[in-house]
Amino acid sequence: MKKDNYFNDFGLFRFGLIAPAINKTHKFNTNNEFFRDISLKKHEFNGKEYKFSFSCIKNWYYKYKKDGFNSLTTKRRSDYKTSHKLNNDTISRIITLREQYPSISGTAIYKKLIKEQYIDKSKVSLNTVLRFLKANNLKASQIISVERRMFECENVNDCWQSDTSDGPYITIDGTKYRTKLIMFIDDKSRMIMGFDFFLNDTAINMQSVFKNAIKTYGKPKRLFVDNGGPYDNKQLSLICASLGIELIHAKPYSPEAKAKIERSFRTIKDGWMRCTDWNDFHTLDDVKKSLSNFIYNEYINKVHSSTNETPNERWHNEYSKVIFLDEEFIDEAFLHRVIRKVRLDRTVKINNTFYEVPFKYVGKSIELRYNPTNMSQIFIFEDNKKLESVKTVDKIVNSKIKRKNSIDYSLAVNDERDVIERKE
Repeated sequence: MKKDNYFNDFGLFRFGLIAPAINKTHKFNTNNEFFRDISLKKHEFNGKEYKFSFSCIKNWYYKYKKDGFNSLTTKRRSDYKTSHKLNNDTISRIITLREQYPSISGTAIYKKLIKEQYIDKSKVSLNTVLRFLKANNLKASQIISVERRMFECENVNDCWQSDTSDGPYITIDGTKYRTKLIMFIDDKSRMIMGFDFFLNDTAINMQSVFKNAIKTYGKPKRLFVDNGGPYDNKQLSLICASLGIELIHAKPYSPEAKAKIERSFRTIKDGWMRCTDWNDFHTLDDVKKSLSNFIYNEYINKVHSSTNETPNERWHNEYSKVIFLDEEFIDEAFLHRVIRKVRLDRTVKINNTFYEVPFKYVGKSIELRYNPTNMSQIFIFEDNKKLESVKTVDKIVNSKIKRKNSIDYSLAVNDERDVIERKE
């Protein structure tokens, strides 16, 4: 975890436990029965096991219902240590090793991590790695023997699936690019909730499609995605928690878990991509327009072999159950969040750009939220409330601002004794 990541991961952990109660996706008759069930189980967080009482879990539920996700988070103490025994690079390497060597033992993975200098033997024990493998279903035995059953959600918008697929090659300004198709589908209806083409598969691109899909088709109760970078990151977790969406990640090396969206990609490739001449397409908009014609004229209006209904009919038959959110609320939930300590020159740095904040924040750590696709507006938040905006630093303008007891270097000569001190 980076030092500037101020948000309490435990808040996201708490939300993950109560999310089925918030969205009514558990299989118990009452929420109380659900709370009692999870209070009897052990839950792992950051390599440690915890048990929580019924009243504690129930309290988290009512706090969220009253004040939203922010009520589940807590601010860190000033002496809070942000380092973890297994950082993101180490975790990525563990997953890669498991993918390359499905039968490799946990002990062998541990030895490889030491040899490749991902971990220090004196600081990270074998048990730490073994606990991580077990908690994330990455043990060899767990990967080899996984029970699978055909399932379908009871209602539309109970669960969306999302993934990225390679799109067609197109030539832009003389250069050939492989496009990336990011798509969302509804589990029950197989309706395509949102899609778009990009040249890169990034978290920001994924979130832009997700936001437009929610504005158009309402809020899903759950979002089912894989473990790739665009789908497994802190910002997406915060977005889903803010909107009350349960975020679920597929188990690693388990493409069968995402069979429905993979089948949709296959249908699109067979019915559109492989029978279209791409020589005349030179922009991403050209590709999107072509796929739009296929989706809205054919795909969503063709009877699906599994449901015996068209995706369009199946989804709109339950339109009255769909929950739509205020667009301003959605936009605010999708703002990226960072914590920065204000420097003595009143600036903070985000994505290699300096921004100027009011003098009263100098030396303090502040929460900043921004739209990653439009960095012209960055806001200071405190206790989940928007206070004021900040702007990029203009060094030229700042050089002309008179400061108290400042020195006018334009009047300086070679001898430092002749420097003139300006009086205000």
